[in-house]
Amino acid sequence: MFEHLGPTPEVSINRQGSRYSLYLSLLVMSVFVFIFSMSLGKGADSKAQEQQEQQELYAKLFVDPSDKKIVDTAKNFSIFDFVVEVNKPETSLYKLNITVEGVYDLEVIKDLKLFHEDVQLGEINQIDDNGKIYFDLAEYELKVGQNKFSLFFNNGDSLKAGLALKFSIEDRSDIFLITNSHVFKPQTDFPVSGGLVSILDKGQVMAANSNLITDFLISSDVPQQIGAFELSAIGEKIDLSKIKLSYQNLSSSTSDEQVALDFALIHNNELISEAVSNNNEIIFDLSQNIALQDTSREKFYLYTMGLPVDTYQFFVEDVKTQGVLSGVDISLSNKVALNKVEARSYFIQFSSGDLDQRLSEGWNKIYSLKIKTVGTGPAYLNKITWVIDKQNLDIKEIEIYKNGEPYIVDIILKDNQLIIKTDGLNPLKIEEKNTELQILANLVNIKPKAKLEAFILADKDFIDEETLSGNIIWSDGDSFYNGYKMPYLPLEPSILSN
Repeated sequence: MFEHLGPTPEVSINRQGSRYSLYLSLLVMSVFVFIFSMSLGKGADSKAQEQQEQQELYAKLFVDPSDKKIVDTAKNFSIFDFVVEVNKPETSLYKLNITVEGVYDLEVIKDLKLFHEDVQLGEINQIDDNGKIYFDLAEYELKVGQNKFSLFFNNGDSLKAGLALKFSIEDRSDIFLITNSHVFKPQTDFPVSGGLVSILDKGQVMAANSNLITDFLISSDVPQQIGAFELSAIGEKIDLSKIKLSYQNLSSSTSDEQVALDFALIHNNELISEAVSNNNEIIFDLSQNIALQDTSREKFYLYTMGLPVDTYQFFVEDVKTQGVLSGVDISLSNKVALNKVEARSYFIQFSSGDLDQRLSEGWNKIYSLKIKTVGTGPAYLNKITWVIDKQNLDIKEIEIYKNGEPYIVDIILKDNQLIIKTDGLNPLKIEEKNTELQILANLVNIKPKAKLEAFILADKDFIDEETLSGNIIWSDGDSFYNGYKMPYLPLEPSILSN
């Protein structure tokens, strides 16, 4: 009887359905928002990861800038070399353009082939009017690390002497790489250019003096090395069969009569030829030809069996060679000066003794010098000068020992030089057996990173007979000399540190 006071069943059912739909809509919307936000987050992470991978991805480009000289009869030789270095696998060379400048014709350029470590890459697709060569590479895959590329004249039939070419990769648009569909460019400072390529009708042979010291003393009585020189081939391999040397007697007292002297030639630590001089010429005939490879250097050492007292200047006069490719004889274009040596009957020679390396408070051996005569007769030492370079320490006293015993000399320590002078009336006698002089220094106030360096100061000019000037003064009893041209100077320094 109370039905009229409540809602009818139909009305109650409709209101419950509305709430259910609302809840369902809100739930669907929440799920959609969640999925959308997750997808945005993943997209951002993926994009960030992709950007990070791109930042880690790199390639570098290096080009050999050296000049090349090549014989026109040569076949299959490299004229432009470059390296592409990559740090990721599955990286490919996607595009490459190389520009050529110089004196050439189109037939020469059409003969070019591009190689990657003995593998030929594609073909030339186009050569424009500006000398830019476009290669069809078909995305050539590179290995991780350095990849060497070389441009070759594969045939060379069109080459002519007088051609001069230069190859380059001009700008960033001329080379592209690709990995995982990402295109990028190698790092370098464009343009990058190779050296000048010159085409010759035959190879060249070059000679050069290889001695660091070119003016020194030698003994007139002892077999010894008096020179060293290098021979090299340019443009092609060359066969060497004869070497012609010469010398001049520079002393004004030299007789007009030329004395026949004995010489020997050493190569790869082996005696390859002996010769007797004739009119100051020395001709070495080689029993077996020596191959001079293109751009390589072969070193030769000249020995004498003893030279009369005099001053000599040696030269490489000429060589007898034949080009392997050109088939023609090739000579030196100019003779090359080697060493100037002064042969004396005897002189003094310095060498280093055992050198300490560790500093300590108190007495330290800061230098050990061995002195002897070379040849006959005694010599007399009057003066030696050292440079003393010290830091974070002080020198309180200095003493000189001779053969392990105290030796009384005048000691002058001024600025950064240490000078010792022997008794003028009784100078230090030097003979063929080594005399050892040691410098002992009492070091004080040694601080961290302390260091002391000592080395003998040589002479750069002849002695002045009137002033007896020089950092080193010695005599043979009749004449005085300084350290000029003394062999093996400068000696290695003595360095002590804590």
